[in-house]
Amino acid sequence: MNTIKKVVSLPRALSKLGYCSRSQAEKLVLEGSVSVNGKIIKSLSFRVDPDRDSISVNGKKVSSRKEFEYYLLNKPVDVVTTRNDERGRRTVYDFFIRQGDRHLFPVGRLDKDTSGALLITNDSQLGEKLTNPESKFPKTYEVVCESVLSKDEIDIFVHGVRLSDGYTTLPAKILLLNSDRKLPRYQVVIVEGKNRQIRRMFDAIHHPVIELRRTAIGSLQLGTLPIGVLRKLTMDEIQHVTAGVHTSPSQKQQTKNKKMF
Repeated sequence: MNTIKKVVSLPRALSKLGYCSRSQAEKLVLEGSVSVNGKIIKSLSFRVDPDRDSISVNGKKVSSRKEFEYYLLNKPVDVVTTRNDERGRRTVYDFFIRQGDRHLFPVGRLDKDTSGALLITNDSQLGEKLTNPESKFPKTYEVVCESVLSKDEIDIFVHGVRLSDGYTTLPAKILLLNSDRKLPRYQVVIVEGKNRQIRRMFDAIHHPVIELRRTAIGSLQLGTLPIGVLRKLTMDEIQHVTAGVHTSPSQKQQTKNKKMF
């Protein structure tokens, strides 16, 4: 594993070392939980050299080497993705809080009523890239909705759905998976992540979603992973995910167009 060589701000150092996200690091610093070479530091602009300076959080030394972890969780329905819930509901953190003290977090969100694939990591840079709207990183869903879509409605998905707030989504791929005309199941692939986007897309064409599950994040497949279970990503899976976010937007668009349409 490579060490961080350049001098950076204290919150950025904690983030780049995989200890926590940048925002969490800023909070820890402001709370007085972080020390450098034995001295409490509360300045967000304080700069450190992780190779030379000794950084501790709540008295525990932070490793000067990147130690990233990557997991896939099959999130159940009725579980929220926030760290703490004021209503006392279960959160995704209940499923991985015991995976060590590397400050894991979910990449992106799935709403309470949506189940399926959720990437869990302490790699804040990867998380930021995957959730950046410019990344155009594909996500695959299985959707059960009310009644079969017409050809015209399918075309709307392919060319972009105008949502209730006036926003028109980017082109999506949609495929019918069964022959149940009352409760059809579709596979939908989108390359953006607006709040409750899939549900809003189906609402816009008057086919409310009955059930929604994310089955893939890029090439990372949910497969047969049981609901509520967390598993480590393989090295191949990690390489595919990280390679996907390092591809230029123009290259991604060309590849997406060839594969999807």
